[in-house]
Amino acid sequence: MNETSMNNNEADLISETLVGGESKENVAAVPLLNKEKVPFAADRWDSYFALFAFVLGFLFARWVLFAWQGWGVTLFTLVFCGSVTLYLRKKGVQIPKAGWFWLGVVMLIGISFSLWSNNGLAPWHGLLLFCSAVYWILCATGLLVLGQTSNLLLLDGYNALFVIPFSNFGCQYQGLALMGTNKLRRGRQFFSVALGLFLTFIVALMVLPLLMEADSGGFAQLINGILDGFRGIGEDFWETFWQLILAIPIAAYIFGLVAGSTHKRGTDLFDKDSTLKNISGLRILPMTTVYILMGSLSMLYIVFIGSQLPYFFSAFVGQRPEGWQIYSEYARSGFFELCRIAVINLLVLTAANILSQQSRNHIFLKILNALLAILTLLLIATAFSKMALYIGAYGLSMRRFLPCVFMIFMAIICGGSIALQKWSFSITRLAVGVGVVMFCILCIVNPDSLVARYNGERYLSGTLEEFDVEILYRSGPAGVDSALMVYEQSNDPDLQFKLKEYLLIQQQQADEVAGQPGDSWGRAKARQKISEYFD
Repeated sequence: MNETSMNNNEADLISETLVGGESKENVAAVPLLNKEKVPFAADRWDSYFALFAFVLGFLFARWVLFAWQGWGVTLFTLVFCGSVTLYLRKKGVQIPKAGWFWLGVVMLIGISFSLWSNNGLAPWHGLLLFCSAVYWILCATGLLVLGQTSNLLLLDGYNALFVIPFSNFGCQYQGLALMGTNKLRRGRQFFSVALGLFLTFIVALMVLPLLMEADSGGFAQLINGILDGFRGIGEDFWETFWQLILAIPIAAYIFGLVAGSTHKRGTDLFDKDSTLKNISGLRILPMTTVYILMGSLSMLYIVFIGSQLPYFFSAFVGQRPEGWQIYSEYARSGFFELCRIAVINLLVLTAANILSQQSRNHIFLKILNALLAILTLLLIATAFSKMALYIGAYGLSMRRFLPCVFMIFMAIICGGSIALQKWSFSITRLAVGVGVVMFCILCIVNPDSLVARYNGERYLSGTLEEFDVEILYRSGPAGVDSALMVYEQSNDPDLQFKLKEYLLIQQQQADEVAGQPGDSWGRAKARQKISEYFD
C-alpha cells in the first residue's frame, strides 16, 4: 500500500510515496548504465572467490540441498557469510547498516539449525534462510531499487533471485581464466596447478566408472582397492559424484549473484526512475470508484459483524455459540474467516492506494483505509479468542501455535496501516522487519519444545484430559524432555507404553545421525537423556 501522492508529472513525489515519506536525499539511485553489455573485468580477488565458489557449491550440495537440518547447514552458512563478507571488503564495498542487519539475520537462522530440529517450522526456516542470504547480497552492495527495503520488495527479490545471478552465470569461468594470465603476478602457478587438479578430479569422476565397467579385471580391482582405502568414500561414491556435479551450477549461481552485484553488472533492469514512472502510470481508477468500493465493503463488514455478535464475541467469555458443538470446527472457521477477509482487505487497500488517481492525502480515503484496518483488527481479536478456546480444550500444537503468531503479526500490520494514515513510513519495511524478527525468535526458542512442555504440564496438572503423543512425533527430538516428564509421573500404562515407544524411536533416529552434518545439539541432548534413562 503506497503512503503518499504519486503524481505523473512529479517524480520526486512518486519517489517519496514508495519510500514511505522519507526524504529523497536518503534514497540511493541505481546507476543507469547498461551493465549487461559491459564485459566482466575480473581481478585477483574475483579469481580467488571464483575458485572458492566451487567449495561453497559442493558444501551446499552435500550439507544443505537435500537435508536442511543439522550443523551442516550452520557450518555452510558461516563459511558462506565469512567468505562473501571478506570478498566484498577486499573489493572495496562499504556495507551499509541494513547489510549488517541482514547478515545477522542470515547467521542467526543458520545457527538455529545446529541447535534445534524445528520440525514445526519446516520448510519455512530453510526458505527464509535462502531468501535472506540472497537479499543480504543486494543490501550489502546497495542494489535495492530505492536504496532500502521499500514497497518494491518483490522487484528487489526477483532481481536478486533470477536477474543478477543468471545475467552473470558464466562470469565465474572468466575469473578462473584470469589465473592463467599475466594479470595475476602472485600465486599464478599455485592456482593454475590447483585448478588443473580440480578439473582433473571432476573429469576422472566421470571417466573412472566407465573404465571400470569396460574392464572388470585388474584395473577395476586396482581402483576398488584404492576406494576401499578411503573410509566411506567408496560406499558414497555416487552420492559424492552427483554432489560434485551439482556443485558446478550452484557455484556459478553463487558467484554470479555475489560478483555480479559487486561489479554492478546486469543490475539495471529495474532502475529507479523508469520503475517509478511506470508505477505512476497505474493510477487509472477515479476516486468516486474507489470511495464506492471501499465504503460499500466497509458497510458490508459492519452489517455482517453486527448481525452476528453472539457468534463473533462468544469466545471472549469461553462459550460456543448455539449450533457449534465441536471446538475444532468453531476455531478453524474463525481462523479461515480471518485469512479470507485479510486477503480481501489487503487487495482492496493495495488497489485503492496504487490505482486511484489521487493521493491518499484525501481525508475520506484515509478514513476508509483506517476503517478496513480496524475491522480486520476486530476479526483478529475474535479469531484469536476462538483459537484460545480451542487450545484450552485440546491442548497446543504447532498447527495451532503458528496461526496465533500469524495473527499477532497481522495485528501489528493493521496497527501500522492505521498509523500510516497520519505518519509517512514504509508499511512494507515494517512488515518485513517485524516478520523477520518474529521468525528469528521462533527459530531460536525451539517452539516444538514449548508446545510439548505446555501439553505435558497441563496434562499432569489435570487441566487437559488427554496427552496427544502424535504431537510428540511431529516435534521430533524437541519432545523428549516432556515425554520423559510425563512418563515418570503418569499412572496410565497405555500412555507410558506409547511414550516409551516414541522415546526409543527418537533415540534410534538420533543415533543414526550422530556425528553427521544432520546432527544438532537438540538431537545430542535427546540422545544422551534417553540413553541415561533406559540403559
